[in-house]
Amino acid sequence: MTANYDPTSSRINRDFEGRGKNIYMKKLLQNIIILGYLATLLVGGVVAQTPSVDASSSPTVVDKDIQQLKDKIANKVSEIRKQNNKAVSGFVQSIDGNTMKLTNNGEVNQVKFDDTLTKVFKVLGTTKKEIKTDDIAKDDYAIVSGVVTDNTITANVVLIDENFLVDSGKITEINKESYNIKVLTSDKNTYSLDVETGTKQYMVNIKTLLRETIGFSKLKEGDTVHFVVKKTGKEKNNNYSAVKILIIPQEYFIK
Repeated sequence: MTANYDPTSSRINRDFEGRGKNIYMKKLLQNIIILGYLATLLVGGVVAQTPSVDASSSPTVVDKDIQQLKDKIANKVSEIRKQNNKAVSGFVQSIDGNTMKLTNNGEVNQVKFDDTLTKVFKVLGTTKKEIKTDDIAKDDYAIVSGVVTDNTITANVVLIDENFLVDSGKITEINKESYNIKVLTSDKNTYSLDVETGTKQYMVNIKTLLRETIGFSKLKEGDTVHFVVKKTGKEKNNNYSAVKILIIPQEYFIK
């Protein structure tokens, strides 16, 4: 049986197919628009949520933090140095490279030199002159200031000086043959002083109260003597070579 051709039905089919294609294209276009919109939102959201970095200000903040940390460390080091800082003195018993050993009345101190930090000076009267550690010799008198670590002092400053003892007392004995006097101090210490050719000897004139240069023969037992001696670390029994003596005659106190 042959089907009858219906021109109206064929037209309807063509219209339906055309409308279907239009609907499909519209939906496709709509989906593309929606996807584009969503993509814009997503990208915009990411950009909006990402914190901006100011390249010019960031290094400044970092530099400030680093500087603050450096300041804290420097202050801490300064505090430690103040707590551990110490000054010692004594005669150089030995020196070897960057280390030195000082002795003073039986006490021994180890000293370490730092090639960068340690400064060494030679005291010359009221002035001082910078010298090298190689210029330090055995038996020199040294004053050291530095930081103590493990019983060793890392020296900041080393002063090479002469060690003088200044005291006074009564002359209790005079030996005219050896040019020696015995002196008893107020602390009950007895000193034996050698008055040598280079010793400067002075006496107070009880009439004029002026200082006069004298000789050894003018000294008398009972006179008060102010004396200056140089310590070398080798003395025994409190025997010293006098650098300077000043005599105040006992008659001055009788007036």
